[in-house]
Amino acid sequence: MDEIQLIAQKRAFPSRGRARIHEDALKKLETEEGSSIDIGILDAEKWISATAFADSLVTSGHIRLSVEDLQVLGASEGSTLRIRKTASMTEQIKGGLSKTGEAIKGTSTASIKAGAAGAASSVSTGLGNAGHSVSAAFSNAYEAAKKRLKPNDAATLDKALKANKGEVRAITVTTDSGIRPLSSIILPKGVVLAAVQRGDAIQTTDPSFVLIGGDIVYLVGESSLLDEAAKVTGG
Repeated sequence: MDEIQLIAQKRAFPSRGRARIHEDALKKLETEEGSSIDIGILDAEKWISATAFADSLVTSGHIRLSVEDLQVLGASEGSTLRIRKTASMTEQIKGGLSKTGEAIKGTSTASIKAGAAGAASSVSTGLGNAGHSVSAAFSNAYEAAKKRLKPNDAATLDKALKANKGEVRAITVTTDSGIRPLSSIILPKGVVLAAVQRGDAIQTTDPSFVLIGGDIVYLVGESSLLDEAAKVTGG
């Protein structure tokens, strides 16, 4: 199912970027626990993204969100929200190429070649590593988190990620990880901490910067090492 509607409930604990829904909602969306979902409000093109968690204590037909997320949406407890599965990077790329194909119908050969070159450039930029390799995969969490950024901070994040090669992983620091300066985090060799997101802004990655619960850490490196790196950063 492309989209469902759920009634908003307020979560008792601060947990921005996390949504708790009944298991039947995950099935309707044809997605899994831990995946990214887009959440919007009726009659307005305003969306946020969050990680979905199955919770048997949530009544079917409802969704529990933090006060902060409800405020960003301009929603309140009892509001009807639109829920859809976040499109993967592959789906977004396919969609972009499809639109490019529609746009160049009936144009000259030269225009078609220019359009195809532009599409290829967009794919490389979207994947965002120094080698512009299609093998570099952005996690759904990265795409979800990026949507919350201001344009300037989104550009800063892309720049930071493009400066490093490898797969990108966005890790949300758990609230029980404590408060730790970046200097105390030792990552596996081959993994780089490229940026830290707090709320809707990118923060400094100076060693003295202190991580707190809810921060999103962007790691870039070899896929086989990212799981270990995620544990080290408190994900």
